[in-house]
Amino acid sequence: MAKNFSEEDIKQLKNNLRKACEYSWRTNGYKMTSIASLTKEVGISTGSFYRLYETKEELFFEVFTMIENRLKEEWNKIIESNQGIDGFKEALKWLFREYTKYPRMYDFNNPDYILFLNKLSKENIKYLKENNENFFSDALDNSGLSLKISKEKAYRVFSTLLFTATMEKDFGYDKYEVFEFLLDNSINKIFNIN
Repeated sequence: MAKNFSEEDIKQLKNNLRKACEYSWRTNGYKMTSIASLTKEVGISTGSFYRLYETKEELFFEVFTMIENRLKEEWNKIIESNQGIDGFKEALKWLFREYTKYPRMYDFNNPDYILFLNKLSKENIKYLKENNENFFSDALDNSGLSLKISKEKAYRVFSTLLFTATMEKDFGYDKYEVFEFLLDNSINKIFNIN
């Protein structure tokens, strides 16, 4: 693949680039993450980057998928250790805290993220959308809960609740407490609770 790089070098460089990219997203957001800053961080030239990846978006897609998979793994660990409504709530609260810690990385409505999406292929956009919806569907199935409302409506309700994590304006009240209040007051309308 890349001249002068062994297969092991390629694996290591890609891994280092993914880590640097994720860190940059957390601190700077998508738009401010540049090839120049990533290659400087990893210690390679821009030319070397383009021997590893055809485009910046290829790396970004890889990193985004990696982050999604890590979130799913953690979610599933929480659900496995505490099934039912309590486990689902605990997992959702964990996800909210994760989104709150890194709002630049998880605000999927900001112009930076939309710019990133617009540069992806239709296949990659479709994959991300389906992967997100499948995750929610799998999360419901793994929790053992049954819905009172349609799966689509439940997905939108939980997405809306999680969106509040990315709001950067002064909330004027404890954001976690507001989220928990909304979650606690909507959960009985979403799930059949025995």
